[in-house]
Amino acid sequence: MIRVRVVFTLVALMVVAAACSSTSDAVTIDDPWGRPSTTSTCNAAFYMAVTGGETDDRIASAASPSCDVTELHETTMQDGVMSMQEQTEGIPIPAGSTVMLEPGGLHVMCIGVQKALVAGEMVTVELEFENAGAVTVQAEIREQ
Repeated sequence: MIRVRVVFTLVALMVVAAACSSTSDAVTIDDPWGRPSTTSTCNAAFYMAVTGGETDDRIASAASPSCDVTELHETTMQDGVMSMQEQTEGIPIPAGSTVMLEPGGLHVMCIGVQKALVAGEMVTVELEFENAGAVTVQAEIREQ
């Protein structure tokens, strides 16, 4: 009887482990960073490479305790004028593709910096994905 329980327990643990290791909706975030910013500049931005899992996904929102408001933005250049647009529909992350959040393009906008962002510090940024759920990263503040 004890042997049956042990085997049953082992099988149950293997099933749970397999379910927990599923990567169908997993995303990978590489090299999250932001530039130094003083509180007098009020705003900052965070950048990173986001690679989709096996299914299409979308960054629906972002948050950081270092910011009063956090939004998803894209910088564009039109007729020699640079502008930023909030991405109210989020940022699509196609399955298996890498989307770069980088200066001059897509980024996480930090409006109302809580305290100066100093080179060498780590800042918590949470991305909320439609499928993958919440993913928290530590963005390094660095000179670029």
